[in-house]
Amino acid sequence: MIIERKDPPYPRRGPSCLLVIFIGVGIFLGIFVIQNADEVRDVIIPTATPEPTRSATEFALLADIAERDGELAEAADYYTEAVRLDATKPEIYIRYINLLIKLGRAEDALARAEEAAVLAPENDRIWTAVAAAYIANGERLNDAGDPTAADLQFAEAYRAAETAVSINPENATAYAYSAAGLVLQFEPGLYQDAQERVLYATELEPDNPIGRLYLGIVLTNQGFYTAAREQFQLGLQAEPLPQLYYELGYNFYGDGNVSQAILSFQDALDIDPNFAPGYDALAHMYLQLGQDNLAEENGLRAVELNPNVARAHGRLGEAYVRLNKFQQAIEEFTKAVELYGEPTGDNARFFYLLADAYLREGTQNCPLAEPYFQQASAANVVYAEDAQAALVECRRAALESNP
Repeated sequence: MIIERKDPPYPRRGPSCLLVIFIGVGIFLGIFVIQNADEVRDVIIPTATPEPTRSATEFALLADIAERDGELAEAADYYTEAVRLDATKPEIYIRYINLLIKLGRAEDALARAEEAAVLAPENDRIWTAVAAAYIANGERLNDAGDPTAADLQFAEAYRAAETAVSINPENATAYAYSAAGLVLQFEPGLYQDAQERVLYATELEPDNPIGRLYLGIVLTNQGFYTAAREQFQLGLQAEPLPQLYYELGYNFYGDGNVSQAILSFQDALDIDPNFAPGYDALAHMYLQLGQDNLAEENGLRAVELNPNVARAHGRLGEAYVRLNKFQQAIEEFTKAVELYGEPTGDNARFFYLLADAYLREGTQNCPLAEPYFQQASAANVVYAEDAQAALVECRRAALESNP
């Protein structure tokens, strides 16, 4: 039998056909991607999904929680975001305005109030918030020594509050702010109208603390201290506002009861430790009692919290004079008179005290002191005699130094 033996075939040389195909496809795809890069990128890379953002309502809720926790600055930031995202919700504006007033940011409150009035001109609560903002800004201007500009703000508050009651005649708080816009101008001819409006406010809502506050102020301005005190106390029963304790304290002071006044101002600070008028009032009371170190301590806190209150700088300056800290007194009196601008019968005291502090530092300061002595005596005759004596002393000193 013959067996045929065949040699095995030699292994195939070179790449396989399948590999060639793969390489060819790869080269083709590479060229395609290079030529169509933008289109391929859009297909391959997924579109970025924006992170979910909070709504205006959510920010307003966060603001409400922060405010209840006492984080007022944080609450204001949340309200800022809320109105930025959605400026069509009047309720958010109302809460924001009231918070800004509480924070002492009267100008910001007024700006937001004017925006809100354009947004919802038929909303009586918006106009009530507008009135509150004008009242706060008027008080700011009064503190800074500009009563004329303050009166214009109070007049605007009256107009805004009257707009609110024309929309809703049952809005007790608006009636109270209408009365405030009149009584805070300190024109006796306006007191009767103010009293009628605020009495109606307390008839509509006997537990309205704003109504009780301004009824008490109306009565105080007319000299009815006991009746005014009853109104402040009724307001405190409804809601313990620092401003009610502040007005009650000055009511006690006007009645000659300094100790009770101090307790009331301390009560105001127990509610709001950042209530600058409370510290200023305590400084005033301690000056009356001759407790100059306590006057200094409270005066420093007052100007730290609100450096734009002229009388607070003046009272701190008085404490420094009594403690023989004349250079520091000069600094504080200078801030006071700069804020006041022009001397009046009410503020001439601080112009006189600035001149006196200069003189206590030495007669070399007479050129600095003399203009203030002259301004004080011209503005209020109470200081005329003492100012004239000081000017004579300065002239004598000048003659002695230049024989």
